[in-house]
Amino acid sequence: MSEFSNFEPMFQETYKFILDRIKSNQIYIMDEGSWRGRLCWIKLAVNILAAISHTAGVFERIGQGADLVQLSTDLSAALILWQACLLYIQFCLNRKLLKNFIVHMGSNWRIDDQLRPDMVAVKHEYVTTFLRWISVFYKAVNTYLFLYLMPRLAYTAVKHFILKDSVAFVTPFYVKMPFKFDDNFLLYSLVYLADSKILQDVGYLVTFDLLFMNAALHHLRLMFVMLQDDLKHVQEESVEQAENTLRKIIPLHQDLLKLMFELSNAFGAIFIIHLAFFSATMCFFGFAARIHCSPESIKNLLAANIILVCIYTCCYYGQNLTDASVDISQAAYESQWHLKSQEYKKCILIIMLRSQKTQYIKSTSFTDVSLETFTKILNVTWSFLSLITEVYEA
Repeated sequence: MSEFSNFEPMFQETYKFILDRIKSNQIYIMDEGSWRGRLCWIKLAVNILAAISHTAGVFERIGQGADLVQLSTDLSAALILWQACLLYIQFCLNRKLLKNFIVHMGSNWRIDDQLRPDMVAVKHEYVTTFLRWISVFYKAVNTYLFLYLMPRLAYTAVKHFILKDSVAFVTPFYVKMPFKFDDNFLLYSLVYLADSKILQDVGYLVTFDLLFMNAALHHLRLMFVMLQDDLKHVQEESVEQAENTLRKIIPLHQDLLKLMFELSNAFGAIFIIHLAFFSATMCFFGFAARIHCSPESIKNLLAANIILVCIYTCCYYGQNLTDASVDISQAAYESQWHLKSQEYKKCILIIMLRSQKTQYIKSTSFTDVSLETFTKILNVTWSFLSLITEVYEA
């Protein structure tokens, strides 16, 4: 990660933390070595095989007469694996876009010497609070995945070796393999651990790619807040200094708007994949919990809610970023431009014209990353869940 060496340590920490979690899936964004690039495609092939095995398991259970409630957990696992495959493809194809975005944002990141003391305190609070939050979130996800995947294997081992009782050798989710493994504990444990490792990596991918987007939205919004602060206090400078400051602000503002466009290109497809799969996954988990409220279904519903939190924070930070970009116009207007020179007024007018048009982060040409989108996806999910429940009960 040599590109990070020129960036402020505070900026580096957040992205290093997130990218290190994504590396568990052999996705190297800042380290683009040729052999590392191939690892991503090998990992993708492994996940496609896992998705096929779990999908085949679902069809086998359908053939055995399983109903929708019994299939909901396995079906959701298969959907998440296929979702992860699409996310892998997007990451492998968009690594350069993601890397260029981080480098571009890092080159525009404001160090403490360029800010007023009050703004320095705000910046530190913003960045450290967010890093603390994702650190706690990582520990929670790590604990949840371990408690979700490992107890069944421990229980089976205790029953089989210590209590000498007959126990079914079952994996966390039903998986169809080309060989029989449920009559040999060693083979069973190897399949169990391999499947659990794949599912754990998928869990990191489907959460930390959204946290990656969260960090980008959060930091870019902070950069707009810093720019607002510059505009609010430019009036305190002499006329000549104020004009020079505005000449520097204009290209900086243009760069921030360009970063919003780059963020849309880098993360748009990733976000829409999450939206497309989230409704189906949430519906199946919610359906199972509503019809048959077992500990297993509640545990699965909690997993879906973790993704829900990540999607909500993306929409929340996306809305805040949009609002911050529009607020530049208000900050420029309040800079007492009417008392300044003609050159000063021209610079203010350029800034206001650029910021008056509302800029959204786009996941597609018709979907914005905003709170309105989050409301829509919840409405669709609830409608789909109600429909499935009514059909099943009928």
